[in-house]
Amino acid sequence: APVLIIAAVHAPDAALPTHERRTMTIRTHLLLLVAAAVVPVFAFAVLVSVALVRHERDKQRTGAMDQARAMITAVDAELRGSIATLRALSASRALASGDLSGFHASAARALHTQPGWLDISLSEPGGRQVVDVATDPGTVPAAAADAADVARVASTLEPQVGNVVVDKLLGQPGVPVRVPVIREGKAVWVLTALVRPDAFRDLILQQHLAAGWVSGIVDRDLKFVARVPEVPLGSSASSAFMAAARRSSEGWYRGLTVEGTDTFTAHITSPFSGWTIGLAVPTSDVEAAARHSAWIMSVGAVLSLGLAVLAALFVGRRVADPVGSLAAAARSLGEGKEIPVETPYDVREISAVATALQEASTAIRDRQALLRREKAALEAADVAKDEFLAMLSHELRNPLAALRTAAHILKVMDPAQPAASRARDVIERQTGLMTRLIEDLLDTSRITMGKVALDRRPLDLAEAVGRVMETFRAAGRFSRHRVELHASPAWIEGDRERIDQIVSNLLDNAVKFTPQGGAISVSVGRAGGASRLQVSDDGEGIAADLLPHLFELFVQGPRGIDRSQGGMGIGLALVRRLAEMHGGTAAASSGGPGKGATFTVELPAIAPAVAGETAQAPRPRPGARRILLIEDNDDARTMLRDALALSGHEVADAADGTTGLAIASSHPPEIAVIDIGLPDIDGYEVARRLRRSVAGEIALIALTGYGQHEDRRRSHDAGFGMHLTKPVDLEQLEAAIAALSPRLRT
Repeated sequence: APVLIIAAVHAPDAALPTHERRTMTIRTHLLLLVAAAVVPVFAFAVLVSVALVRHERDKQRTGAMDQARAMITAVDAELRGSIATLRALSASRALASGDLSGFHASAARALHTQPGWLDISLSEPGGRQVVDVATDPGTVPAAAADAADVARVASTLEPQVGNVVVDKLLGQPGVPVRVPVIREGKAVWVLTALVRPDAFRDLILQQHLAAGWVSGIVDRDLKFVARVPEVPLGSSASSAFMAAARRSSEGWYRGLTVEGTDTFTAHITSPFSGWTIGLAVPTSDVEAAARHSAWIMSVGAVLSLGLAVLAALFVGRRVADPVGSLAAAARSLGEGKEIPVETPYDVREISAVATALQEASTAIRDRQALLRREKAALEAADVAKDEFLAMLSHELRNPLAALRTAAHILKVMDPAQPAASRARDVIERQTGLMTRLIEDLLDTSRITMGKVALDRRPLDLAEAVGRVMETFRAAGRFSRHRVELHASPAWIEGDRERIDQIVSNLLDNAVKFTPQGGAISVSVGRAGGASRLQVSDDGEGIAADLLPHLFELFVQGPRGIDRSQGGMGIGLALVRRLAEMHGGTAAASSGGPGKGATFTVELPAIAPAVAGETAQAPRPRPGARRILLIEDNDDARTMLRDALALSGHEVADAADGTTGLAIASSHPPEIAVIDIGLPDIDGYEVARRLRRSVAGEIALIALTGYGQHEDRRRSHDAGFGMHLTKPVDLEQLEAAIAALSPRLRT
């Protein structure tokens, strides 16, 4: 009996009849699940609401900090622009010659071009003013009130942005910006521009701040330079702002403005100027967004819970039947069959699984289609690469073949023979073509990356076009065509070299695509507010589908196997990019194949320049000089040495910097031509050591394949007087020698 009793107590539920088991319906389970989830979900909603409030505050802080950072960057850019203008003014000829009266006139003209400046003055390093544009020439300026700042600029040789001051002579507030005028490594003067604070207030106004927002710029003494809403210039910032600015260079704090408004404020201090900008957002604006987000989250949580309960009540009655259908859907996926989007399932989870199975099937098919498209794109890119390499090979092999043949002729034939003379012409012409091809490729890369700086000066577009056409005519490029020029003065502000490049590419394009005996018409003149250049031809014309893409990189029309026409597809792309860099446009039109084409470039016109403004004095041919040539390429060094020797110079050469310094020590040269990329020590260091070790005057010329603005700046800082880019021809080198020769003792 006891045994029977124990067995009855410990019998599992499986031993009981089915109707006696403790069971619940799926609906009941779902209701219990929803009930158990209510408390955690509400707790989670509260946590999320708190997180949303913090997120909104962080979002406001990040936005305000980013905007303040952008504003201080704009302020720094404005100050850097003033510094750059002062540096340009410091290089005036009058200042270099000590002509203070002439410099007064130059500074007055410069002040007229700078509406954001109040005054320009020139001081000695000790602080005594010698020129003040606000006074008449010859008048002794008032003593500088900021002699300590002037002395600091003179000692550090660095530009400085001062604090806001009220000029005693003008009676107006301004910000002094100073740069040293350096001669032989020392400051001989300090040049000061008094900048209007209005320029900085305009920078704030350009931000279009929301109503109630406040922004201000303070100097290093935390005095206002500009503010919106306005306060007296030179007044102190709020105590909260000053404390935050002294505590860290940037940050976000809550405090009162000078008017007593409760705000959250972002502040950034510029490491360049030492100025600080503040952007204050009313506390109500920050808190309102946070409260709004929290309210939306709370309402959403309540609605979600209500919908979950209703869904549990509705789905609980129909949860078991779809399981078999789901298994069938899984089998369909395994067999690769399509699963329909519309499913008969009433249970959300099962429907989600079925939909996921269908989406997986669709994703597999989409991925296969994507792989096919990517494969096709890769194959197209590979074809484009092969086409580009084929074009590049063609464009390089033709001149290389001519150069090799010409070199052979010069090797086996008497130099006095006509064939030798023709070979020399071929070498000169083909090296010029290769140089231009390489320069076009490099220019394409530089312009694309924004590394081309224009040297813009007033010039007559008609004169530039005529000069380039004369070069084409002298080279025989127009011998197969009838070429006409209709030109009238059309002045622009442009980079002479880049304008020549635009004209050359347009003429080259017309010559290539106009058959022998065809006509090319070039016209230059004013058209409204623009100076217009048009190059028209009666050649092959342009298909309508190609016309919209004509100025894109590497775009060309159909070409035969001989590739007798066209080039790399970069000439017209350079034309448009260079025209746009000058603020102009480039366009093409054509009646279609066989009906010719017209290319039009329009650039902003300016008033005609005074005769002689842009003229350059002829460079005299230099006399014989002692020249040291340092170049690690043996062929380039040998040819350049022989060419300079034929011009009458006494030339010593070296293949590396160490050898060159040794030669200069024993036989001091007058001029050193130095390659920058040397195998032992670079050309910059060679230049510095030559400046220190060679007795007497020496002129330095940098010879390099790098010609960007930063490269020229580095060579100038190293002491080079000229910066020439490879390949350099003898005329260019002789011109550089002639330009530097007057600086040497004769």
